[in-house]
Amino acid sequence: MAASIEQVGADLRRRRRALVGFEQPTREGWAADLVAYDRLLIAAAAMLDVSSPDEPVGPEPLQARQRDTLERGLAEAGLDIRTDDL
Repeated sequence: MAASIEQVGADLRRRRRALVGFEQPTREGWAADLVAYDRLLIAAAAMLDVSSPDEPVGPEPLQARQRDTLERGLAEAGLDIRTDDL
């Protein structure tokens, strides 16, 4: 069964809070969490027909401007996961 947009949104919010709190003991751990967050952003964008980067997210996170564009696009589509602290 595929995840609903509500489930993806909740997971995005949870991951965003973890990134803000930076609870990972290493830079690599934080980067891995950021890549997971980016992949969820792209999955949510696909679910809501929001434009996303053409290239898949690999081991490196999206660029900050790409992430910001995705977050704004999702908010415009009704899924606002942004906070002022990231």
